[in-house]
Amino acid sequence: MTDGDEPLKRAALLLEDAGRCQEQGRVEDAEKLIAEAKNLAAGNPQACAEIDLLHAISLLKANNREEGVRNLSEILAEYADWFKTPDSRDVYEMVQLQRAFSLVHLERNEEALPLLEEALSFQLERAAQSDLHCHLGRCYHERSQYSQAKEHFERADALGVGDDWRPAFHYYFGYTLYELKDFQRAKRQFILCLQSGDSGPPASMRYAMLAETSRKVGEHSEARLYEEKAKSLRR
Repeated sequence: MTDGDEPLKRAALLLEDAGRCQEQGRVEDAEKLIAEAKNLAAGNPQACAEIDLLHAISLLKANNREEGVRNLSEILAEYADWFKTPDSRDVYEMVQLQRAFSLVHLERNEEALPLLEEALSFQLERAAQSDLHCHLGRCYHERSQYSQAKEHFERADALGVGDDWRPAFHYYFGYTLYELKDFQRAKRQFILCLQSGDSGPPASMRYAMLAETSRKVGEHSEARLYEEKAKSLRR
């Protein structure tokens, strides 16, 4: 190892510490370590880009999505020349994927969609592929392109949907099937949505859609019970 490698080695260790701080919810500590690592890596575009990416992800994990998305866009501009080199591919793909997912969470679906479609060509692990198809399904659902939404939700389902996505996945997959008049399958998704945790759409919305789908398949007494449940949750 040369003397010039030593700062990068120290920066890498600081980033490992920063990652652990992020996992523990110690956002401010992570930010300080990331800033220190950036100073050590000055002059190395790959190291600096990776550090800036970690900083942006730190902001996203702290639910500071607007600033995180701005930082991700700034990375693309600042390292535009480096992103033309083969060594940049992994960082570029992560930047674009994080931008796409964050834009969906910010309900900026028109901006997110081309990034999500680009990401279909990325070499992603199975869990990331599933998340990608969940986000694409949600985007197409919001655009009322229900056939395309269904296709991506089914792909996500085949890959296995992560716990974080499961309540929203079942709700929007169910809603998509409802719009496509596949009411039996839609009802099953809304039942799974109720069983999959408290995150995602409010329970009142889940029961309301269960009432609608039950009515569509002729289960009127069940529909009335679900409707009453939905009303009681809104009070």
